[in-house]
Amino acid sequence: MNHNISTLKVPLLFTFFSMVLSLPLLFPSPALSDHPLLQQIITAYNLEANEKSLIDGTYRGEEGILRIKPEIAKSLGMRVFIDQDYLDSRKLFRKADKFLEKARMAMASQKKEKFPGEHAQKIADNFLISKKALDSAKKKLISYRSRLSSDVDDRLNRAVSAKVMNTLLKKSIKKTENQLRDALGHFYNICQGVSEKNSPLTPENVRFVNGIFRQFIGQAPEKALNMFDLDRDIGYRNKNLPYNWKDALGKEGSQYIPLLEAAFKKSEDKAYAVDPLLFMALMRRESNFDSLAISHVGAAGLTQIRPETARNLGMKNIYMPGYFSEAISFMQQERKTRAQAMDTLSQIDEKNRLHHATKARELMQKCLVLGRKKERLFARYRKKLLQKRNDDRLNPAKAIEYGLKYFAGLMGDQKGDISLALASYNAGPHRVEKFRGIPPYEETVRFRNQVLRYYREYRKKGEGN
Repeated sequence: MNHNISTLKVPLLFTFFSMVLSLPLLFPSPALSDHPLLQQIITAYNLEANEKSLIDGTYRGEEGILRIKPEIAKSLGMRVFIDQDYLDSRKLFRKADKFLEKARMAMASQKKEKFPGEHAQKIADNFLISKKALDSAKKKLISYRSRLSSDVDDRLNRAVSAKVMNTLLKKSIKKTENQLRDALGHFYNICQGVSEKNSPLTPENVRFVNGIFRQFIGQAPEKALNMFDLDRDIGYRNKNLPYNWKDALGKEGSQYIPLLEAAFKKSEDKAYAVDPLLFMALMRRESNFDSLAISHVGAAGLTQIRPETARNLGMKNIYMPGYFSEAISFMQQERKTRAQAMDTLSQIDEKNRLHHATKARELMQKCLVLGRKKERLFARYRKKLLQKRNDDRLNPAKAIEYGLKYFAGLMGDQKGDISLALASYNAGPHRVEKFRGIPPYEETVRFRNQVLRYYREYRKKGEGN
């Protein structure tokens, strides 16, 4: 069977998949699946993602409803087809990555040139080697894919893949103690051969997790939803806590209990009732309970509120000199210029090689200058803020009061979804809306993971007393 269907029109292709996935006989029976709806959603998502990867050029040999590479499938006990074209493509992709990185390094290099245009020459040479290797790798993969069939590769055998999916899902759900987002992240990591360090949820898998999680909670009946921890702060909202939250805090956190009680009393019946331990976990992650903590971009205090957010919340005495706005502007220009540099790099070909390479380097050098200007202004801001110490955000009582006010509002907006409220607190509600879930930013994902880790730690301590 020839599975090289990349030439089909996308709308027709997706319609075909929708029709196929609506036929219950093609899906594993409940006897074979502990989570049939979850498997159905993952299957549809992966098949669509596979076809998109063929169209946008990001296909790397992943196949089937598991969207898994042959070497990973083989490690899971599946029969797979691997030929010389596939092996060659892997080497070529590594070569492409290596020379692309060399081109990027030449763009950012501060070394003095041995001759005029040396850096531009290196950029062009390395990028074109990378581009040639990448094109060859893609052709090798398409050739490999044309020989794939369910007769030689279990990834294309729906029944075999469904059993493997069910096994992996059960393993992931058990390992993460029924925490659905983390379980989906762990499942993705297994399928992609990714080793986990601190948490299953990563910037690389969060789009997959967002997509599956969103569809599942939108389609699953209440009984199915109750099988999972959905990161929802329902217990405290219903005032049904099985513990005294004060007993769960360590020495550093306990010093702020009176201020937290006062803040909760002030906001009582006015905002979403946040679990105190969740808010303390957030504060621990933001500042490690250091009331004078200041971030590299000017967020300050126990709850790390940015100046513009503080003013919007109603805080009165906020240090925000003109040069702070200038630093923000430099940061925005830096990001935009870096994107322009990389876009220019991608346009290099044999005809315009030196022209575009020179322009790409100029843009990257401008980006670096903007970055240094930004850092100098932010460093100046941090120094002045600590010298003055009259900013409301450095006042522990006000930092807690307004930080709670902000987070409670986000919890209400996200209907008690802790992960989305934390992502909103870190990256902004507009970005959560844009990505329809947790944004795929390393800082935001790490923030969510660490706060939840602290929160669960506090909960266990509280329930153990």
